[in-house]
Amino acid sequence: MTRGAWWGFALAIAGLALAAAWSSLGNGFAYDDIYVITRDANRMHTLAGWWREFATTYWLSDARAAGDGYRPLTILAFKAQWVLGGGKPLLFHAVSVGVHVVTAVLVYWLAGATLPRAAAVAAAALYAVHPVHVEAIANVVGQSELVVALLVVLAMGLYLHGRVAGPLSWRRWAVITVLYGIALLFKEHAITLIALLPLAELVMVHDREDWRRRLVRMRLPLLVLALVAVAYLWVRSIVVVGSGFLPYIVFQGLDLSTRDRVLTMIGASPEWLRLLLWPARLTTEYAPPYVEVAQGISITQLPGLLLLVGVLGLIAATWRRSPATAFGIAWLVITLSPSSNFLLPAGFIIAERTLLLPSVGAMIAVASVITWLYGRFEYRPAARYAGVAALMLLVGLGLARSHSRNPVWRDNEALFRQGLKDSPDSYRVHFMLGTLLFQQGKKVEAERHYRIALRLFPYDPVMVYSLAEHYRGARMCGPALPLYEVYFQIAPSTARGRLGHVQCLLVTRRLEDAREAALLAIRHGAPVRTARRLLEAIRVAEDSLAARQARGDTLRKATPPTRPAG
Repeated sequence: MTRGAWWGFALAIAGLALAAAWSSLGNGFAYDDIYVITRDANRMHTLAGWWREFATTYWLSDARAAGDGYRPLTILAFKAQWVLGGGKPLLFHAVSVGVHVVTAVLVYWLAGATLPRAAAVAAAALYAVHPVHVEAIANVVGQSELVVALLVVLAMGLYLHGRVAGPLSWRRWAVITVLYGIALLFKEHAITLIALLPLAELVMVHDREDWRRRLVRMRLPLLVLALVAVAYLWVRSIVVVGSGFLPYIVFQGLDLSTRDRVLTMIGASPEWLRLLLWPARLTTEYAPPYVEVAQGISITQLPGLLLLVGVLGLIAATWRRSPATAFGIAWLVITLSPSSNFLLPAGFIIAERTLLLPSVGAMIAVASVITWLYGRFEYRPAARYAGVAALMLLVGLGLARSHSRNPVWRDNEALFRQGLKDSPDSYRVHFMLGTLLFQQGKKVEAERHYRIALRLFPYDPVMVYSLAEHYRGARMCGPALPLYEVYFQIAPSTARGRLGHVQCLLVTRRLEDAREAALLAIRHGAPVRTARRLLEAIRVAEDSLAARQARGDTLRKATPPTRPAG
């Protein structure tokens, strides 16, 4: 293929990606954008002290229960965009669209090292318009996913295209290593690149030399990459606590074992396949009861188990017969693993944005089928035309779906209202909409959605606590008290909400219970000064009650009994 033809296809892919994503340019800030970008002016709205981000978690402790994640370059990118764009969301969304367009072209370049030209064009076109990418593109915080995808695809393209000419030069290895380090500082799942490189060598590189010798030749460059990864993990371990990830609130509320978390994801795994192959239905929240949380082994997990076994079997079956298929599926498995909840608990069950990088492998695998079909129908022009028409139809459907879906992320009002239509049986949709409505002062409608959410899934401690606090703020301690009690049953070691519980007990004159709750709050780490003030208020209330009772007793003794008339 001539260079002019290659660039012609590249421009066509870029045009498709732009057409699919440009409707997000009118969006504002929504969902996690609010917490990460807009609310923390001291951190996000200035470049002053930018170097401190290398010693700071992505989520700050005042934004969530504890700081987690380590993505300093993502935060620096947001800070720079805020300053350059004057705080307007347009620049943020333009950057996201631009990164997506470049990545789509790079996917075409990468696929060209694994597939014939027509199949490479198909893989890139499907990637460019894939509706599952909307969340990463249309929501600003998805930029970390977009940049990691760009850098990983670029690094893999450099490797595969370089191997065509023979062993990689140290200069090319150095570029790949730098890309790896940068990608890690944008988001943690970039660490999978170190597994993708030997995969590419074993499956896609056509070299007569024994594979063992080839891997030995890669030993030193891979060791350097491993040192980069270890250095990153070491710094990250200093900055964040534990694994650095807050488990999904559902996993916390039910106190799920590792086994039940894995079983939950086995049951949910068909949803990954649906989102990658037929993403007609999209939603912001994949939560119970829409997704079943496992409480032990169940027959409902069987389809997911068969799917996972089938995927691994398909990799083995196509390893020799169709290397591009095996490469694409293995890419999908490797890049999905960090956010799969199989290895470590993630902050969600399924999130569409985390399928961005895995979809590269999925589209390469899908496009590899085109090569197989081409050989099968070489002498049947009608079948070929039908295949081309089907592919164009898929690209058109993806383009239309992505274009129409982007404005859903315009703001929280649009997002949560649409979420209610997309997944009315997801408790978190009702919870998030109820929270927004409380902020807007629409208390009756907000309470209704909270009650629906509690009926669908009553084990989310944050949701129970939130409604209790809203009731207390509205001076409705009657309905707040049972919610506090449920909350403490779900999260018995928490200090949050303890003093609010004491206040409601005090208001309802349950003074003995209030005293016990105040002492318990101190033992759980609640602010001691506030707890002591409440204890003093309880003492005053008890003294007042005792004085009234004493006056009543005195009055009854001083008043002679009256005799009935007659």
